[in-house]
Amino acid sequence: MKKNQATIKDIARQLGISYSTVSRALSPHASVLVKEKTRELVRQTAAEMDYSPNLMARGIVMGKTGTLGLLTYQIFQEMFGRQTDQILKEADEHDYQIMMGVASNRILQSSRDDRTTQIKQLISWGVDGLLIHMQGDAGESERILDAVKGRVPVVTLHYPAENQSGVVLDYVANFYEATEHLIKLGHEQIGFIGEDQNEASPVSAKGKGYLLAMQKHDLTPKSIPVSSICIEAGYREGKELGGRFTALVCRDDYTAIGVCRGLRESGICVPEDVAVVGSGDIDVAAYMTPALTTLVTPYEAIAQAAMDLMLEQLEEQDEPRQVTLKSHLVVRESCGSNKSEK
Repeated sequence: MKKNQATIKDIARQLGISYSTVSRALSPHASVLVKEKTRELVRQTAAEMDYSPNLMARGIVMGKTGTLGLLTYQIFQEMFGRQTDQILKEADEHDYQIMMGVASNRILQSSRDDRTTQIKQLISWGVDGLLIHMQGDAGESERILDAVKGRVPVVTLHYPAENQSGVVLDYVANFYEATEHLIKLGHEQIGFIGEDQNEASPVSAKGKGYLLAMQKHDLTPKSIPVSSICIEAGYREGKELGGRFTALVCRDDYTAIGVCRGLRESGICVPEDVAVVGSGDIDVAAYMTPALTTLVTPYEAIAQAAMDLMLEQLEEQDEPRQVTLKSHLVVRESCGSNKSEK
């Protein structure tokens, strides 16, 4: 038989005091209005009765629940897990709990509908605000605005969103830096493995950074389309590239790791024959052979900026604004500059 959850009224009945006294004693803001002896007795009894607050009910009374919704579209890859972990830590620093929703990572109509449903579900659970990890596809900002309808503040992560606060990674500047590093090492035949830089969607920003660096140095750009984070896709490309390039800039570390394996199986050495650069700095990047040169994503800074923006929105201090952050390049063995940093 299902056991009923203890309520404030149950605690009041147990102690023979008023409902309002118990409510004040358990409130983080109103507890000072209750005598210390009574306050401690209420809290001890609540613990013994395994009481937990009804967040939705508290939200109706106080106007907030102390919870934030986090919507992401991947949890199985390290980059998304590390970002989620930093958000959880940052929220805890400000006494907020996180409720998570995970939608499909595929850019299909069904997954877009899934994300819209999850946004509405999180709002229905009484969250005070939403943190949304953007996928970067066209029309995403409009879909979020339509789903939220101004009911809670929204802060987006990684890609820009119109008319919403957000933390944006400057992928153009990041991949410009990575490409120019290879150019300064003397490479001219540099390929980019990732999204088409000619696309209008935000996900093409990585390719655009590569393209700008190549154009600045009067070099011919050449892209190999890979539209998803996948070691296998990088591996296949590495097997087929042959000696077409002396250096490769990869959209992420997973792709770069696959490329390195494919090149090696084709008899091409990294970095002696081909230099390789990734992005994300996943844990294994520093420990593979050769150690991977990569762009380090500032996960902690992203989480801190996102929480600051959320607090601004909750306190109605500012209009929505964007914070732009950059990665930094950690130089290891795979680019051939004879440096290894862990």
